[in-house]
Amino acid sequence: MGEAPRAICAAVMAAAQDTFYASHSWNPFFFHGTKTWAYEVCEQLGWQPPDTVILPAGNGTLLLGASIGFKELALAGIIDRLPRLVAVQAAACDPLAQMAASGSQTLPVIDKQDTLAEGIAIAAPVRAAQMVAAVHAVGGLFITVSEEEIKTSLLSLCRQGFYIEPTSAAVTAGVTRYCAEQAVPGEVIVSLFTGHGLKTTEKMLKLGGVS
Repeated sequence: MGEAPRAICAAVMAAAQDTFYASHSWNPFFFHGTKTWAYEVCEQLGWQPPDTVILPAGNGTLLLGASIGFKELALAGIIDRLPRLVAVQAAACDPLAQMAASGSQTLPVIDKQDTLAEGIAIAAPVRAAQMVAAVHAVGGLFITVSEEEIKTSLLSLCRQGFYIEPTSAAVTAGVTRYCAEQAVPGEVIVSLFTGHGLKTTEKMLKLGGVS
């Protein structure tokens, strides 16, 4: 290592003594918070794993956290199998789905389009390879949903009294697609609402026809 790299490393280490970059995408400790979602799911199912878990796939914080959580439960002997992971992306921004479909280890460069599901519209997720590997390791798959599917799911759930954000509706649209195309009788499927509609009030008003 030359003098310049050594100086840079020294500067970084010095700064790290009292500065912490807490990006949830990079921070490995963050996933040990989101993994507790897997614990809660199994606890509420009587310490049994679901057959399938359907989650959003943007930066992967929930997806990878769930993967860690279910693995830890299995290693501890609390559950006897891992659930299938189904990752949902918007078709307007689906680099992970494309990467998984191609079998490549390299994240593709995509033409990112606008999407209602802005919370998972990540064109170049830093943990892409980990996410694809986690899904494939349990026989999972990636599902992409269109803007029309997201909007339809969102408005349907709002009419039922669930005021969720559009990104969350991408996941519920993925649940609808999975149930129609992949699910088998008796399959235990778990998903979740990932965000409240108040997070995107202006967009929600427009979707509801309020100017």
